[in-house]
Amino acid sequence: MKKIILALDTTNLKEAISITKKIKDKIFTVKLGLEFFNAHGKNGIKEFNKIGLNNLMLDLKLKDIPETVYKAIKALDDIKFSYLTIHGQGGKKLIENSKKAANEIESKPKIMMVTILTSLSDSDLKDMGNQSTVIEQVEKLAKVAKEMEVGVVCSGHEAKIVRKIIGENLLIFTPGIRMNEDSKNDQKRICTPAESIKNGANKIIMGRSLIKGNIEENIDKVSNSIE
Repeated sequence: MKKIILALDTTNLKEAISITKKIKDKIFTVKLGLEFFNAHGKNGIKEFNKIGLNNLMLDLKLKDIPETVYKAIKALDDIKFSYLTIHGQGGKKLIENSKKAANEIESKPKIMMVTILTSLSDSDLKDMGNQSTVIEQVEKLAKVAKEMEVGVVCSGHEAKIVRKIIGENLLIFTPGIRMNEDSKNDQKRICTPAESIKNGANKIIMGRSLIKGNIEENIDKVSNSIE
């Protein structure tokens, strides 16, 4: 089972499609985030559908009034994708409305609940007036995910804790994945592919580490490290 989700955080549609065509048989799927979606919208998603990629991860990290999120997801009815991210900090009603909307559109995507962004640390939370640690916040949100029966997006380091809480049936996707020799860039809570899978992640999300250099060789290297 392929475990790599390629993060294509770009505004260059032609390049994104070209990369995907080259390696789509080597990966699980592609993650498209706000940068791509704001540039190309649903028409951009349809270009991926045209090349047979229908299990896309749409990483919009929705967080708003529950009714607004419900309507926003309903507006995605004419594209094909399989995973959609929302912020767990939006609360149970937001999660409930997200699941309802997802079930009412053609693709029926699985809702993936983002816990704490991998670009944040304990000190960042403290700066925002939150006295609990990242781990404590992730634990609380994992319990909500289990109750609401949605998948979880978290750091690979926290995947082990999350897996114990949510059990074996719910999905865990882990961003902030780096090989040992890679730069952290804007991430703080990074984890290697092997560590993340060992800790209970179903899929790992990687972008820059794969795209730099020979992407096909890089994907093979990561795949071999997690087999």
